[in-house]
Amino acid sequence: MIAPRPHQLTTARKIGFTLGDYASNLYWQSVSIFLLFFYTDAVGLSAATAGLIYMIASIVDALADPVMGSVADRTRTRHGRYRPYILFGCVPLGLSFVLLYWRPPIEGLWLAVWMMMTHIVFRLAYTVVTIPYTSLNARLTESSDERSTIAGYRMIFGVLAALTIAFFTYPLIGLLGKGNVANGYTYAAAVFAVIATAIYPLVYRITREPEEVPGDEPRLTLAGYWRGLAPNRAFWVLVIATVVASICTFALGKSILYYFKYYLHDEAAVRMALTAMALSGLVIIPGWVWATKYIGKRTAWLIAVVWNLALLAIFAAFDFTTARAMTWWLVAWSVGSLGFSLTFWSMVPDTVEYGEWKTGARTESFIFGLFQFFLKAALGLGAGLFGWMLSGVGYVANAAQTPQTLIGLKHIMIYLPAAGLVCAGVTMLFYPLRRGSHEAILEDIAARITVAPEAL
Repeated sequence: MIAPRPHQLTTARKIGFTLGDYASNLYWQSVSIFLLFFYTDAVGLSAATAGLIYMIASIVDALADPVMGSVADRTRTRHGRYRPYILFGCVPLGLSFVLLYWRPPIEGLWLAVWMMMTHIVFRLAYTVVTIPYTSLNARLTESSDERSTIAGYRMIFGVLAALTIAFFTYPLIGLLGKGNVANGYTYAAAVFAVIATAIYPLVYRITREPEEVPGDEPRLTLAGYWRGLAPNRAFWVLVIATVVASICTFALGKSILYYFKYYLHDEAAVRMALTAMALSGLVIIPGWVWATKYIGKRTAWLIAVVWNLALLAIFAAFDFTTARAMTWWLVAWSVGSLGFSLTFWSMVPDTVEYGEWKTGARTESFIFGLFQFFLKAALGLGAGLFGWMLSGVGYVANAAQTPQTLIGLKHIMIYLPAAGLVCAGVTMLFYPLRRGSHEAILEDIAARITVAPEAL
């Protein structure tokens, strides 16, 4: 059992902890925005092969997440359960990121195997650091409102990392690659890895885990984790809604670079489009933090669904033929997508107490690890699906695309995300935590803890 946690954290503690999201998102945003494009247009892999590599690595990563979560839950050191992983895992993570973007002088099957292996190594190194890091969310405070605020800080740092990646990747590729695009990606990755690696020790030093009462909290077996998690309806509804949304909306995010390069014939403009999307988050995220506090997280999620479905209808009805029009549409799309990200990351720690209330077992790291398992598996499946669909419509890298291919690209960007959003919205109707119910659950858990010693 952990010592009682204060509901209010100082701003300095919040910033010190959430600064880790800037470091983590330098890696994650780069992989999310550029890696598939790097595989097809710099390395020279087919879209289907690139999607398959992304999918396999994501699923291997996903399988490692709940294992890492259970390992972290069982860890006991004088520095805490989770913080040591952040400190000692940051250097291997940085090195693996550089290897991820290195194209060796080989071709054919061996090239594909190398790219897949480096992707898997990076994903495992990322898991070792980020599962313990995200698990700290549920230990720093039990207040649902504070968690929304922390999620907002995390999202802001994530947006700042996205802004860094969007604005500086192409200039670094051009400056450091000296005409060799693949080498440019490698050197740019090295720059971002140095920055991220320097940040994690600061997070370790500033963040403090609450003190534990030795022997009061049982160390669960794997079967015990599952028994504690199976009745957790809040967790499973959130997982299903997030998975279907992620699989289907992945295609739109990955299509942006291809759309600007081949549909708009203005690859240079994508840098400003991605930058505008990131900058808009600095305004959008505080609005979603307010919304989750005053209308509830479930309602905020449903509003984001309706918003993005309306935007997809607009995209289907009108043909955006200029970079400016497409940029404005993408900024509007960011409103809903950031709403999803903030709400589900602030919902996950709430499901920890919901499960504890249902079963009496607190399985925070396992919950975070399993949630990321499903999320990463969904993103992997989304990558594979996108790669196969892109090949299916006739995409050929670094060549003029046929009209049928361009029409197919736009259809992928519209209909697949729409299907996912509809399913995610319907699923979220069954989420059991309404506004105010989490606070009632915390009071009931506290009452049980107070009554139990008296009963003895």
